Amino acid sequence: MNDVSRSTGEIQSGTSGAPSVGGFDSFEDLVRAYQPYAYSLALKFLCDEDEAMDAVQEVFVRVWKHLDRYDRNKKFTTWLYTIVSNVCVDRFRSLSTARSLFRSREGNQFLEDLPDETDWVTLQARGEIVEIINMLARGLSKKQRLVFTLRDLQDLSVDEVVEITGLSVGSVKTNLHYARAWIRNMLIRRYGVKGEDL
Repeated sequence: MNDVSRSTGEIQSGTSGAPSVGGFDSFEDLVRAYQPYAYSLALKFLCDEDEAMDAVQEVFVRVWKHLDRYDRNKKFTTWLYTIVSNVCVDRFRSLSTARSLFRSREGNQFLEDLPDETDWVTLQARGEIVEIINMLARGLSKKQRLVFTLRDLQDLSVDEVVEITGLSVGSVKTNLHYARAWIRNMLIRRYGVKGEDL
């Protein structure tokens, strides 16, 4: 059973002699089990499928190289998400197009990718709300985007976000507050959404 809940398992030598985590017999099995979770987070942060796929490859190279550093007393997914977050932040910094895209919220260049439809009820019926929120997250600062992605898009607890990012609880909550407020204001401005609709 390739279940993420097995992530608290210990590192040991599998049947092939390669390191094993959580009862997986091979590193390949571990990658197959966790790749969807790593890709989901990378895609939500980077908003680009090719970049997310490249990031995930880099993540599992780092996992392989540093498997001996994994603290068996912690959830494997927390360690993995920390690596994914660090790789995404590094890629985010290096993307010249991302720098120009996120340089100024005032330019609202990311709004060009939003659907032309502005009727909130129609968008809800089409199931496009999550996609719109993902697109709006592009306008957040790097730290706000990381915290928002982990907490609200990946549905991790504040404590897990603290452990993954290394930020204080106060910093996570502050960045989350500003991220949510900014996205809420953008939804109000673009779609005329009322507070009770959010």
